[in-house]
Amino acid sequence: MLVHKNVSLAVALLAAGLLVSATTPATASSHTAAASAAESASPTDAQKASSANAAQLGDAATIVCQINADRKARYELPVFVHGVLSQAAADLGNRYANGTFSDTLFNEIYSKSLAPLGGSVYASYKILGSFSSDLQYVRTVEQAVYSSLFAHNLQAIGVFQNAGVYSLVMATGLTATPATVEACPASPVHPYYPPGNNSSNAMNGIDLPSFLCSLNDKRSAASSNAFAVHRVLEDEALQQAKQMVSLGHYTVDGPRKVDQSIYDQNVAVKKLYWFAGDRYTNARSLVELLMASYADTMLDPSYSVIGVAQLGGFWSLIMAELYSSVSVRFACPLSIDEVTFVS
Repeated sequence: MLVHKNVSLAVALLAAGLLVSATTPATASSHTAAASAAESASPTDAQKASSANAAQLGDAATIVCQINADRKARYELPVFVHGVLSQAAADLGNRYANGTFSDTLFNEIYSKSLAPLGGSVYASYKILGSFSSDLQYVRTVEQAVYSSLFAHNLQAIGVFQNAGVYSLVMATGLTATPATVEACPASPVHPYYPPGNNSSNAMNGIDLPSFLCSLNDKRSAASSNAFAVHRVLEDEALQQAKQMVSLGHYTVDGPRKVDQSIYDQNVAVKKLYWFAGDRYTNARSLVELLMASYADTMLDPSYSVIGVAQLGGFWSLIMAELYSSVSVRFACPLSIDEVTFVS
């Protein structure tokens, strides 16, 4: 579940969502009216948005379902979508798209992210484009890397698509795997992440590079600027998560107030927008949840900085528009060192 709140200068402004609450400083009755209207929105609206997104290019469910059907026809076991491999595929795809791809990039990704997944991990990748459908891509990539995709010991894949160009990462020798592998998972796919993975990239309980890469990729597709991380917003998001753990439920309405806490630290912002929820699983799933319900807000180019945190399954995300411009070096950072921080 999630809630959200938006503040423009000193005035609260709410958009419809799953569960929301709103206040204006002068009128308590507006809280009841806004909350009542918002709570009538059904969760099926988010499900419908998710289904609509699944029809677009790069649907991991469509791709892995077809690959597993073709593996089954060859008497091979199904593979699963791995979160770290998906991150690697996204890193490759984004660097390819922005012209910063190099022959040494995959070796760097392997050393930092893939090698720690097992004592004898073997991984390979393939970038192909451009395609007008996921099935067209699958048919082509199966021919291009036939021996790898239909290898008896292949365990997992990661896939990423940008403007019809697909990146695929395949791996064997993984130590941690899911208890069961669903050959044809529903869309959107929830990638498998091994326990305790990416601790070196975690900040405030979230794999920050993975979160930014996933969100900034969607903003790039909408011609919006990439997010930088604002240290005050990041710290406040953690305070909000701690508050929710103490309260035992998620909230955007305090008792610690997001807007007042940020204004008290003399941060010059034009507007703020924040979300909160529970049942956190991983960074990319959080992005998918937010996009399913609040895509217009998440893609709004006026917002330039962000802060996100989770604790005990409760998560908080804060976005802001600043008076000054922000330059982001890496929209899809490979590590914490490549994340753009501002203060």
